[in-house]
Amino acid sequence: MKKIIKYIQDRVDFKIDIAVVTGSGLSDLKNILENSTVIHYSEIPGYFNTTVKGHDGAFYFGKFQNKYILIAVGRFHFYEGLTLEEVGLPIQVFKNLGCKKIILTNSAGCLQTKWNLGDVMIVSGHYDFTFQTDSMNPQLVSGQQYYNEDLIQKALKIKSDLRMGNYGWVLGPMYETRAEIQNMQFHGVNAVGMSTVPEVIMANKLGVDTLVLSLMSNYAIGLTDDELSHQTVLDNSIKYNQNFKLLLISILSQI
Repeated sequence: MKKIIKYIQDRVDFKIDIAVVTGSGLSDLKNILENSTVIHYSEIPGYFNTTVKGHDGAFYFGKFQNKYILIAVGRFHFYEGLTLEEVGLPIQVFKNLGCKKIILTNSAGCLQTKWNLGDVMIVSGHYDFTFQTDSMNPQLVSGQQYYNEDLIQKALKIKSDLRMGNYGWVLGPMYETRAEIQNMQFHGVNAVGMSTVPEVIMANKLGVDTLVLSLMSNYAIGLTDDELSHQTVLDNSIKYNQNFKLLLISILSQI
C-alpha cells in the first residue's frame, strides 16, 4: 500500500474530498474535472489492472466546484480471480488519500417490472448471493454504517423520485438463472449485479461514508423476452448515461 500511495502522491499534490467509482459505460463522468491528472492502473506499482470490457482502468484526479475529486474509471470483480480484500483495494487507496466520502455506481439488472430502464436506485441494503460473506441463507445487510443516511437524503433532495431498494450481489461473470432471480425476488432484492458489495464492506471497515447508485440497465432474466448480454448492458448504460451523469454532477455539487 505504501508504494501505491507514494506513487500517486508524487503525481497528485492534494487530498481527495470525494471519490467516485464508475460502473459499466459510465466513464465519461471524468470529463467534468478541471485540469485532470490521469494515472492508469497498469502503471501503479503493486496495483491491479481491470480485465472487464467497459472498465478502462484509470484514476482521474481533478477539481470540480472547489472540491478535489477522484474518479475511478473501472473496478475489480471477485470473478477476476481476486480476493475480497483485493477487490476492495481501491477503497483503501481512497482512504489513504484522505477521502471521507465515496459514491459507488453500477449498472444493474432490474427485478421490478414496474420500474423503467434508466431509473436510478439508491441502494439501502444488500444481500450476498455469492455466499462469500454469508451463509447459504443470505441475510439483508443495511444500516447507516454501510449506506450513509445523510448522503441518501441529499440525493433524494436533488431528485425525489429516485428508487430505493436492495442490491443482490452475485458472483458472475455469467448472468443469473431464472431460478436464482426468483429466489432473489423472494428475499426482497430489487436489483442484481456482480460488483459493489465488496467495496461497501471495505468502506464500512474503514469508516468511509458511502452512497451507492444503481442504474437499471436491463431487466433480469425471465422478466422479459429480451436477450441478455454484457454488450446489452454496456449499450443501455451508454443510452441512459446522460441523465445518470447529470444526477451525479448535481450530487457532487451538494455533498
